[in-house]
Formats: sequence, C-alpha cells, structure tokens
Amino acid sequence: MSGRLRWLCPLLLVGLAVTGTGVVRAADPPPVDDAARLQALLEAQQRQIERLEERLAAAEQGDTDQARVAAMKQQIREILSEREFRESLMPATVQAGYDRGFYIRSTDEKFKIVFGGLFQFRFTHYGTRSTNRYLAPGLQRDDRTGFDFARIRFQVSGHAYDPNLTYFMEFESTPDGPSRYDTGLKYGWINYRFVDEFQFQAGIMRLAGMRSSFGSTRAFHTLDYTTLTEAVYSLGDGLGVRFWGKLLENRGAYYLDIVNSFNSPGTRTITNDEDLYTNGHDNNPAIALRTTWALLEGESRDKPEGGSTFWANSDSEYHTAPAWELGFHYAYTEDRHDGNLRIPYPRKTFFAPGGFGLTSSDGLQIHQLGLDTGFKFMGFSATAEYVCRLLDVRRGSEPPFTPLYQLTGDGSSNVQHGAYLECGYFLPIPGMEKKFEVVARVEGISTNSSGTEGTWAYTGGLNYYIEGHRVKLQTDLTKVSEVPISSATHSLANVNDDALIWRTQLQVAF
Repeated sequence: MSGRLRWLCPLLLVGLAVTGTGVVRAADPPPVDDAARLQALLEAQQRQIERLEERLAAAEQGDTDQARVAAMKQQIREILSEREFRESLMPATVQAGYDRGFYIRSTDEKFKIVFGGLFQFRFTHYGTRSTNRYLAPGLQRDDRTGFDFARIRFQVSGHAYDPNLTYFMEFESTPDGPSRYDTGLKYGWINYRFVDEFQFQAGIMRLAGMRSSFGSTRAFHTLDYTTLTEAVYSLGDGLGVRFWGKLLENRGAYYLDIVNSFNSPGTRTITNDEDLYTNGHDNNPAIALRTTWALLEGESRDKPEGGSTFWANSDSEYHTAPAWELGFHYAYTEDRHDGNLRIPYPRKTFFAPGGFGLTSSDGLQIHQLGLDTGFKFMGFSATAEYVCRLLDVRRGSEPPFTPLYQLTGDGSSNVQHGAYLECGYFLPIPGMEKKFEVVARVEGISTNSSGTEGTWAYTGGLNYYIEGHRVKLQTDLTKVSEVPISSATHSLANVNDDALIWRTQLQVAF
C-alpha cells in the first residue's frame, strides 16, 4: 500500500462516520437550519474526497510513468550498445576542443588528433677563462652572450581506428646558418597497446637510458638536461622498436629498445659504399633496457601534467604522501663504423698536458650501466643517478686501429663513470605555494685511461611557474671546472673550458 493510501483511508472512515451519524439521526425531523448545514457539510466532504481521488490517481500514474521511462532507457541503452545500429542511426561526426592540447576527434572514438607545441626562448651568458689547454698555444677564447631559441617544436599525436593504436610526431626547427631555421622530424612512432603490461612501439624515439634523459625538457628542474652526465652518457635518439609495459597497477615499468645505433636516428640500411659511413649504419643493433619500480606510490593533490610515463623532476603534483622510485638501465652496442657517440678521454700532449680530448665510438664495444632514484613529498623533490661505462677496444689495437687507441695508445678496457644529485623545493609562500621553486645540483665525471681526468659542476637556480610547466620562467647559474664535451644544446662551448654559465629561459607549451 502506498504512502498516500495510508493517510487517505482514515480520512474516508471519519467522513463515513460523520455521514452515518447524520443518517441515524434522520429519523427525527431536524430543524431546517440543521438540515441545510448538514447538506453543506456533505457536499464539502464529497469535494474533498474527489480531490483526494484525483491526487491518488495522479500519483499512481506518475509511478507508472517513472517505471515506463526506466524501462525505455534500458531498452535504448541495449539498442545503442550494438555498434552497427548505432553507426546507422547516428553517423560519425567530429568534435573539437582543448584538453592538454588542441584536439579533433570523431564521436565514434575511432580517430583523434591532438596538436601541441613547445617554445623555449633563452638568454645565455657563457663566461670562460681566456686560455684553454685544448687549443694551440697563444690562442684565446672570449665570452659568449646572446639570445637563442633553445627549442621550437610542434607535436601531432592521437589514435587511429582503435584507441589502442596511438601515434606521435614531433617536428623541430633548428638554426641553419645566420638567416634561417630548418624544420624536420625529431621523433615519430606508432604504438599498439595489447594490454597495459605489453605494448609495442616502432619508429624514432628517445632511448630508454638515464633517468635525466628519458623525458621531456618541459618538466625539468633546470633549463636543460644535466650538464655533464647527460652530455657524456646520453644514448640519444634511435630508430627501431620498443617493447614496454606497466606492471602491478603501474607500480613498475620496463622498456626494451632495439635500434640501429645510438644517437643516430637518420641512418639508412641500403646505401652505396661512398655514403655508408655518413648515411648508413653497421650490421650490429644497439640495445637499451630500462626498468623502474615505485617503492612508495605516494598520493598527490593534483594530477601530473601530460600523464607521461616518465618521472618529472619537480613535485608539481604536490605529493601529500611520499613517492619514491628506483630505476636501472643497461645499454650495449658494438660500433663497427658508426662512431655516433662522442667519447671524452684524457689527453697526453707534450705542450699541453692534461685536459680532455674527444673522439668517436668507432671500433668500440660499449657496456653502460646506471642506477637512479627519485623522491617527492610536500613540494620537495630529489633525483640522483650514477652511471658507469665500459669501453672495450677489442680489436682496436690491431690495424686499422680504433680512434681511441690511436689517441691514447691504450689497448685495455677503459672505464668512465659519473653521477649527479639534484633537488628542488617549492617555497611555502601563502597563496603561491606552487609558484616559486629553488633548485640545486652537483655533478661529477671521471675518465680512467692510463690515468685520471675528471671535473665537477655546480648549479643553482630559481623557477617561477606562471601556468604550471606550460608557462614558466627559469634562471640558473652553473660553474664547470673543466668542460669534458662541447654541446650547443647544453650550453657548453669548448672542451676544457673553465666556464661560468648563466641562463634565463621563458617556456611556453600547449
């Protein structure tokens, strides 16, 4: 019995009782005034009963309508769940908007394309001592000061035919002489997700090596990759395939890269003999393996920007519970003629002893191992990494001789190693807790080849997050005791410079 019937029935009984009393007393002829009064009362009760009956009928009809609507909704869901019927009834259309990039997608969710961009406008002052042991006697170097576009990139990503079939392309503009920029493909790959634990990727990709290099520069503490360890131990980009996946509810991850060679994504398999050493690659693939494991998953107040699989340096998510991750990488290649990696070594000259020299990896078998860790909690973040590289000249001491052997005369295996520690902290300014971040880093590298040659670098900086990592202003100051390798991207001008580098950068990403 409904709630409305429960209170209606007693009311009807009271009305009948009153009516019955009137009937019993009708045996005695009532006065004329009493008869009129009773007649009016009966008519009022009748109207009230009619109104109650109308409400009861309306309520019952409403309950029936709600049941019918619920049944119709269920039937519609079942009908629209059939893909063929849905496509015939509602042909696919497109939607557009912005969600961490400008996107266009079809309503049937088969296709999606997202456009993004990255601009890093930089001011650099590179101060160095006038003398340099790497140069001929009497030559001197001047300081460098000016503006650059460190990176101009345009990204296209999304999925096609199936949300599990994703793609990514990134185009980069780089200076080509003093009056123009050339644009070309930096990265490009397709990825298919069978399950979270197993995915396949093919194309040009950033290789799974060091923690400091396996990620986007837009999420870094400082303006660029680690000054020394990345410039020396980076595997760079490669053309090949990747097998990877996420394990145990995203607590762990693995990456296995098999590519033509390290740091050379533009090589080709078929070339003529004249172009083999400039455009081709040798017959030995290079392999890189990286694994990560979250000892503490942590809880963050905000979602990470971009949803990337790599560990962003700063605690921009603001973890309310500690997050701690460990990583390991191993890389191997036997370079027969590619020479794509630049190898620093201790120079031995009569006129200018000491200092670093540079040669190629041609003729070397290379094993590289690295351990790394990252920690985040309440706006504080720390990253540390150690890398060891074994250089085996193998047959390099026999004709035609490996370049490293020719320069050092050492036919034994050589060991190089380096490490860094980097920290950041968001200043607890009321109302601006995630705006200002102070950062610091210390780095060291050593080359052991018939002696020891090493260097240290120290960096301190301040970041202002205008709109998270999308729009931020950064500045840092780096002191390098002896530059081991030259790299315009990493603001390192000349090998063996005693450099003081001040950089300020405005980043805009969308």
